[in-house]
Amino acid sequence: MLLDLRYLFHATVDIENFQKLLKTNLSKSTNTTYPYYNILKLKANHYRISLALAGFSKNNVEILLEDNILIIRSISVDIDNNEYLYKGIAKRSFQKKFHLAENVKVDNAFFENGLLNIDLLQYELKKKMIMKINIKSNN
Repeated sequence: MLLDLRYLFHATVDIENFQKLLKTNLSKSTNTTYPYYNILKLKANHYRISLALAGFSKNNVEILLEDNILIIRSISVDIDNNEYLYKGIAKRSFQKKFHLAENVKVDNAFFENGLLNIDLLQYELKKKMIMKINIKSNN
C-alpha cells in the first residue's frame, strides 16, 4: 500500500486535508491491512508511524528509504512448530510503504511494547537560489 503523506507535512495540517488524504489513499484496493498502524503528530514538525508487530523483533523487520518511499517489511519469519489450540496473533510476512515528502527524514526507529515506532522529522527546505546569468556579446 502506497500512502502519500506529503499533505501531512505542510506548515499547517487541517482535519479536512487529513480526512481527504485518508479517504483517497485508504480506499484504494489493497491486498491487506496487516500490520495495523497509527500516524501520530507529536510536535509541530515531529511525527511517528507506529506499527503493531506483536511477536516481531528488530531482527525480523527491515526499514528502507528509497526515493522518499519508506518501506517497512518482514525479512524472515521463524517457523513455529508449536501446537496451538487457538492462534490469534498473526506473525506473517508483510510490507508497508509510505510516501514521504521531500522535506521529511527518518529521525529514529525503535520497538516498544510490541509496536515498531518510526519517528519522522519535517525540516524546512532551503530556498532555491536564483542566479542571474550575464549575456556576453560575441564582438
